[in-house]
Amino acid sequence: MEQFERILFVCTDNTCRSVIAEAVMRNVCQERKIQIASRGLVVLFPEPLNPKAVAVLAGNQMTPAKEMSEPLEEEDVTGDTLILAMTAHDREMIRERFPQAKYVYTLGDYAGKPGDVEVPHGGSLADYGACCEYIDLLVKLAAERLFRGDQSFQKEREEEI
Repeated sequence: MEQFERILFVCTDNTCRSVIAEAVMRNVCQERKIQIASRGLVVLFPEPLNPKAVAVLAGNQMTPAKEMSEPLEEEDVTGDTLILAMTAHDREMIRERFPQAKYVYTLGDYAGKPGDVEVPHGGSLADYGACCEYIDLLVKLAAERLFRGDQSFQKEREEEI
């Protein structure tokens, strides 16, 4: 893999989906030397993580790496960072606000399963569980692609841009 030194998961508020994706990837990458983090696009001040997201992670023997949301900032966007957004809208906002971001995809696209990871806000614990299961699948598919060094995917995406 080691083209990327850092993987950054991004969603709107960094209280649920990106935090779940970060926890899953940390679990997958335990033996690898790679930085994994999550951020939000609309974080005006730090907010506590969604309790249902935390509960779902705990039910899967994972814990979030932090307790509060964090905004996506200029210093987060480096040339060796893979940024995986939860939705196409988030991806476009990142590209617009951070034109220097070289590797920005949706998690679904990078995993080979195009589509957005929808927000379960206001849903039941089961809804959050389903969201976590879907993110788990996408993160593991993305990790597989990442660790086998699939350059063909990156070339395809660069041609699109």
